[in-house]
Amino acid sequence: SEAQEHCRKIDVVTVKGSSIPMPVYTYDALQGQTFPQLRTPKCSNLDLEEVLRTQANEYDASFWIQDEDLIQLRCLSTNEFKTVFSKGLEHYLAGNWLKARDYFQKANELMRESDMKFDGPSETLLNYMKSSEWNSPVDWKGCRPLTNK
Repeated sequence: SEAQEHCRKIDVVTVKGSSIPMPVYTYDALQGQTFPQLRTPKCSNLDLEEVLRTQANEYDASFWIQDEDLIQLRCLSTNEFKTVFSKGLEHYLAGNWLKARDYFQKANELMRESDMKFDGPSETLLNYMKSSEWNSPVDWKGCRPLTNK
C-alpha cells in the first residue's frame, strides 16, 4: 500500500516460541521536533477527541505524501540513506555480514545529522553481527532469532 512505501524494512526475525520469520518495519522520524498543541477548529462545536476520530474515519493513503508534519518527520530519511541501508539489509539477510557492515556503517554516518546522531536499526544490526565477529551462523536462514519477549 502507499503507506507501507514510507516504512523501512529493518530486519527479519523469529519471535520466541515461533519459527516463522517475520519482517520488521519502522517509520523513520526526526525525534526532537515540537509540534503545535492540538486544538479544535475555532468555529467547531466538537471536542478534540471527536475531531481526531472524524479525521481518522476520513483517512486516505495520500495523507502520507501530503501531510506537512509527516513529510517533516521523515526529512532525514533521504533516498541515499534508504538505498544504502537497503543494500546493507540485503547483504545481512544473505549472510554477507562483512559487506553488510560497510553499508550499515555508511547508513549510520548519513544519520549523524539527526537528533539521535546515529541510526538505531543500523546500530542494532551492527552490534548483532559484531557479536559473531562479522560471520553469519553456519545455519543462518536470513532471520535473527529474538530470545526475549
